[in-house]
Amino acid sequence: MQTISDYEPEFTPVALDRVRHDGWTPERQRLFLVALAAMGTVDSAARAVGMSRISAYNLKKRADAGSFAEEWDRALGFGRGMMFDYAMERAIHGVTTIKMRLGGAFEVQTGPDIKHIMKVLRLPPPRRDAKARPRAS
Repeated sequence: MQTISDYEPEFTPVALDRVRHDGWTPERQRLFLVALAAMGTVDSAARAVGMSRISAYNLKKRADAGSFAEEWDRALGFGRGMMFDYAMERAIHGVTTIKMRLGGAFEVQTGPDIKHIMKVLRLPPPRRDAKARPRAS
């Protein structure tokens, strides 16, 4: 199973006309791609770097964003693959849930995390071609 430490984005940052400290700097673009690979959703990744989903898609649509767009697709596939692997692990090994009852009693249950599994299975299937590239030594 791959982990996020296996992912390192390789892309040419999108050159912007104006560089703003709160805009899509090259470092923020890199962090977005790492977050996308870790979280598997554009909305979560954009929020993680302090940007909106709309501005992320606008950046991807730019004419000079070919390298960024390709890496976006690879990062998204990588993230969804990790989410799928995680869901399958939870389905196979299960999770432990502790429920507190009135009077201080509690109940411990072990079993699959059905809510998480259903959430992941609603996503498009993971792209298995989105494997981590070997790191240069």
